[in-house]
Amino acid sequence: MPRAKEFDEAEVLDQALELFRARGFKHTSFADLVDELGVSRQSLYDTYGDKQALYHTALKRYLDRGTDFIRRKLEEPAPVRKTLTDLFEDMISANCECGSPGCLMVNSMVELSPHDDATRALVLEHARTFENLFASRLSAAQRKGEIAKAKDPVALAQFLYHTVLGLAVASRALGDQASLRQTARLALQVLD
Repeated sequence: MPRAKEFDEAEVLDQALELFRARGFKHTSFADLVDELGVSRQSLYDTYGDKQALYHTALKRYLDRGTDFIRRKLEEPAPVRKTLTDLFEDMISANCECGSPGCLMVNSMVELSPHDDATRALVLEHARTFENLFASRLSAAQRKGEIAKAKDPVALAQFLYHTVLGLAVASRALGDQASLRQTARLALQVLD
C-alpha cells in the first residue's frame, strides 16, 4: 500500500517555483531544493521526478497563472487602450517590487530555451497563448471601432507580446518605473 504524502504538493511546488525564480535553474541544486522545501530527496523524486522535471512542472504552473491573469485583464469591459494601460501598469509595478526576482518565463527563455527542447516548447506555447489572447481582444476592439480596420490584430498582438517581454526584462535589469511607463505609453501608440 502506497504511503500518504507527508507534504502539500501544491505548496511545495509553489516554493520550488519561487526558488527557481529567484536563483534560476542552474543555480538551484537538488540539495538546495531538499533543504529549502523541507521535503526529502526521495519524496521529491517520487512526486516530481528529477530537477528538470520539477522545474518544468513549476514553470507550467507559473505559465498557467500568468495566462489566467492576462485573460482576466483582457476580459475587462473597459476600452482596449485602458485595459492594456492597466495591464502594463500592473506588470511594471509587480516586476519592479523591491526584491522581485522578475518573470520566471523570461528568465527561462534566456537561461534554458536556447538549448532545452522541453523549455523551448513551453516558451513557444506561452507565446502562442499570449498572442492569441491579445489578438482576440484586439479583434473585438476593432469590431467596436476602437482600433482602425486597417490594423492587423495578429501583428499588433505579436508586438504587444514582445513589448511585455521587453518590459519584464527592463523591469528586472533597470527597475526605472518612470521610463518603463513611458515605454508602455509609446508602445500603445500603435493602436492609433
